[in-house]
This record gives sequence, structure tokens and C-alpha cells, in this order.
Amino acid sequence: MTSHILKTLAISATALAITLTPSHSAAQGRIAGQRRQQLGPATAELPGSATVVNFGTVDFPGAPDSAAYAINDHGQILGGYGPDLQTNAPNTGFYLNRNAFQEIDFPGAAQTAAFGLNNVGEISGTYIDVAGNYHGFNLVKGIYTGVDVPGAVLTQAQGVNDSGEIVGLYYDSGSNAGQGFALNGSTFTTIDMPGATGGTYCVGVNNSGEIVGEYIDSAGDYHGFLWVSGVFSTIDYPGAAYSALFGITESGVVVGTYGDGVHNIYEGFEHGYAYNEGQYLSVDVPFVGAGSTAVSGINKRGQIVGYYIDTDGRNYGYSAQIVP
Repeated sequence: MTSHILKTLAISATALAITLTPSHSAAQGRIAGQRRQQLGPATAELPGSATVVNFGTVDFPGAPDSAAYAINDHGQILGGYGPDLQTNAPNTGFYLNRNAFQEIDFPGAAQTAAFGLNNVGEISGTYIDVAGNYHGFNLVKGIYTGVDVPGAVLTQAQGVNDSGEIVGLYYDSGSNAGQGFALNGSTFTTIDMPGATGGTYCVGVNNSGEIVGEYIDSAGDYHGFLWVSGVFSTIDYPGAAYSALFGITESGVVVGTYGDGVHNIYEGFEHGYAYNEGQYLSVDVPFVGAGSTAVSGINKRGQIVGYYIDTDGRNYGYSAQIVP
């Protein structure tokens, strides 16, 4: 019952406040009528001439596989590491601040995947207990708290915004299709894309409560979505068989991954992308041997993070900068 998100996202340079090196240091659809935030000098808006620069790796030292999943407005990065992230969840999450790595491990868990990071340092993610069961968690000021949708047999927590709203997905007993959720305080709200018979998975949320993720249609194809106050919009990269969205900024810029849908070692997703107000930007890391790229996080300055998979199936984290 593991979702594409867990298998790919979890399992998946002056602008940066970190030093980029090629080794172990940190290297939509907008809906009519939505407000637009004016950003600073390094903007996350996407004019037609936008490009991506300052690529660098974000790999936990000595780890066989690494991935970067989120970046906040301070340039702090969240990710995970472990063996064979293409088919497994990370063994351990990590938090990277000013070139210093800190491990994220839910107490007593067999594996921990850290996915969401807000601007006040709160972290959300998923852990697997020793019996193999999946649970969400949040981490606030050093205190871990479990997050489980009532009655669910599996819960994955993904993104978190500055007010502490958490989004993710869950499975009911006997169901092969996951459902999205948003958690505000102690209140869970189910979020399901109409007609998504294969499941709805919420991944990212901004401070306005706008949610992005992916859903699977009756043909088994993946699509990116934006949810705003109960209204869904599908946001697929033009011509792509598969699309999925992972992150969203305050101004509505979204990021994710797309591909041809062929289930080889890249599971149908070969490229990252960003989207805003009718403009698409495809993202591929320039590293030798890279076969697939995903963009999993973006901040208001256009700094992005993600992971790429080489032709041998190994996962590596990266960071970069979108510039106009």
C-alpha cells in the first residue's frame, strides 16, 4: 500500500546560505482571483526566460543514497538517507543548516523519513515502527509527536506550514487507494480529488492553506493537483504521461516531477518542473550520469531542492536556484 510519494519522494551560489560542492556538503496553476505576493530580489516567479543555476549536491556524508525534500525561506534543508531509496523509505531523516547535518529519528522507529519543514523549524514526516506500520509525526522544539488519522491503517505526514497545518495521506482498512488529509490543530479533513479512483496524496501546503500533491486516475496515470478552499485544479506538464506536485510557495509557484509513464528504474518520472501563471520550467540536473530529476521543494527566493537518480539507480540530493 505504499504510495508513489513514499517510493520516489521518500524512499522520494550566493543566493544559498550554504556552500555548494560536488560531494558531501549542501551544495499552477494559479486560480483566477488569487492574490499575488511581491517577493524579494531573488524571485520565485517564472517569466518565459527563467532558468536554473547553481546546482550543487546535498548528500549525507557516507550515505549510499540521499535525497533532499524541503527547503524553507532561511535556506535550511530537510532530507533523508539510507540504502536504495528508489524502493525503500529512508532509514533516517536529516536537517541541514549552515553545512551542519543533524539526524532526525523518531524514538523507537525502525525507519524515519522527514518531509516537511516550515520557517519556524517545525518538521513533519513519516516513521515505520518495528512491526512495519506507517505513522506520521511532527517535531517541534525537540519533541516528537505521532500523527495518525483516526481509524486509518497507514498514515504518512508530508508537508507543514508556518501555522503547523500538516498534510499527508492515509489508507483505510481494505482500501488500495490512499486519501489525502489536512490536519489543523486536532481536526483532520479528508481531501480527495473527484474521480481519483487510484488515490489522492497531499504533499505540500503553504501558509494560505493551498495544497499540492498528486492523484491517480482510473487508467493508473498520475496527475499533479492544486487544492484551494475546496476547489481542485489539475496541473500537468504539457505532453507528459505522468505528473506530480510536491511543493508550493506563498505566491503560488509549484514544483514537482513529470515523465513518460514508462515503469523502468525511474518509475515513469524523468524530469523536474516548476509552474506559475501559465509558465512551465523543466528542470534537469547537469551532472554526468543523471537519468532522472525531481524538484521536491522551493522557497520564496526560488531556491529549490530535490533528488536525482543516476543510470545505476542511485539517489542523490541536490539544490539549485531559479532565476528570471
